[in-house]
Amino acid sequence: MQSSRSASTRMLPAAVAGLVFSALMFLGLFGLISRHGGGIDKADTLPTIDFVRLKRETDLQTIERRKPPPPPPPKNPPPPPKLKVAADTPQDVQPMPFNMPNLGLSASVGGGPFLGQLGSGAGPATGMSMFEGDIIPLQRIAPQYPRKAASEGIEGYVKLQFIVNSDGSVREAKVVEAKPRGIFDAAAIAAALRWKFKPKVVDGKPVEQKGVQTIDFNLGEE
Repeated sequence: MQSSRSASTRMLPAAVAGLVFSALMFLGLFGLISRHGGGIDKADTLPTIDFVRLKRETDLQTIERRKPPPPPPPKNPPPPPKLKVAADTPQDVQPMPFNMPNLGLSASVGGGPFLGQLGSGAGPATGMSMFEGDIIPLQRIAPQYPRKAASEGIEGYVKLQFIVNSDGSVREAKVVEAKPRGIFDAAAIAAALRWKFKPKVVDGKPVEQKGVQTIDFNLGEE
């Protein structure tokens, strides 16, 4: 009996020491595991990114640009400048001597130009009657003196033959005689085609008739 009690008494401290040692070992392992696990969690943890959505401004602010107001007009505007204009003094103009060419025309009683006595056409013609008496002019236009002939002092005459229509107009004016030839022909014909005569009436109807006229072209005659 005493030997068994003494054996139990000797084994009790050893058992207590074993329990304490086991508890310390357990606590040590738990601490290591806790430390190791915490390191893994910290290493494996990724940083989080927060996305912030900004509100887009849809309304644009418009800036109105206003023109500055015009400056007020001056109360007393300056008078406009006076322009001095020299008065034009009339000058005495001496008339230049000019010799008008004499075309052999004289004034008629009716106030129109007159080319002198008209002659009659010789002999009968188809479609027209014999000319009887003088042709009565209503409009006689003087021919224009050719410039070249006037500058060179050339004088002459043109004898024309023409037909007076039933309405008094002139047609088919042609030169039958001229001196010098070809100088005054065109001017004489152009003037004759603008003449106007009183139609000849036969049996109450106007008829055609033939006329002949000589036009003189002279310079410096009174």
